[in-house]
Amino acid sequence: MIPGIHVSTAGGIYRAPLKLREMGFSTGQIFTANQRRWKNGEISPADTAKFRDAAEGLTIISHASYLINLSSADPEVVEKSHIALLEELNRCKTLGIPYLVMHPGAHQKAGLEKGIEMISYSLRQLLPAVKAGPMLLLENTAGAGTTIGCRLEELAAIRDSSGISGLIGYCIDTAHAHGAGYKITNSGTVSVFVEQLDSILGSGNIKAFHLNDSKVECDSRRDRHEHFGEGTIGLDGLRYLFRAPLLSQIPGIAETPGTDDERAADIRKLSQ
Repeated sequence: MIPGIHVSTAGGIYRAPLKLREMGFSTGQIFTANQRRWKNGEISPADTAKFRDAAEGLTIISHASYLINLSSADPEVVEKSHIALLEELNRCKTLGIPYLVMHPGAHQKAGLEKGIEMISYSLRQLLPAVKAGPMLLLENTAGAGTTIGCRLEELAAIRDSSGISGLIGYCIDTAHAHGAGYKITNSGTVSVFVEQLDSILGSGNIKAFHLNDSKVECDSRRDRHEHFGEGTIGLDGLRYLFRAPLLSQIPGIAETPGTDDERAADIRKLSQ
């Protein structure tokens, strides 16, 4: 994989790509707005220009708000989610960010099939509305509650039924996969996992990885990020995955706890 980290935008969004360059990374992930708010202020034209200049030649990925749930049982939440997603798509377009990661959502007892249908319908309406916008990357989940996307087949079903598959790709989180029951602790289990990714999703459709160790056991249906080598996945499994030939051109973003420097130290462990 191509090593990168989730990097802070403290002090101005344009500082994030500068920090990535200083650390020697060609890729990274940011939040373009507060991920726990429905409404956010606009990025100034001056900061936008600075960001685009600083990000030239880098592959920057944005992560959408955690509040977005296109499959909510509450129509008001669905409407807010539509607005928030459109705003994020347009921010990415303005900033020149090519990929936007989004958690699929939770069906809240409406049923998995209905939830997938709702997400696919919303994406079919929203993504083409932002011309030349970013590719949306559906992120796998650990499977807590009624969240959608803990099985790779669920992610594929959303993309396949959307009717706009060319606008949708995938982001795979290792801690989420571990929580959902996918074993990636050694060379053998990583090989099986990579084969599943390729056969179910198509490796060419995977545009990013979120790399995390996990504080919880495999198949716990819980998502608890941990530093590499300090959790229940372990350093060996993460290294094998990071070095898998089929995934060599995909950004591998450390999302581990702590600071930018701590995440940088984590990702460097995988190439040692």
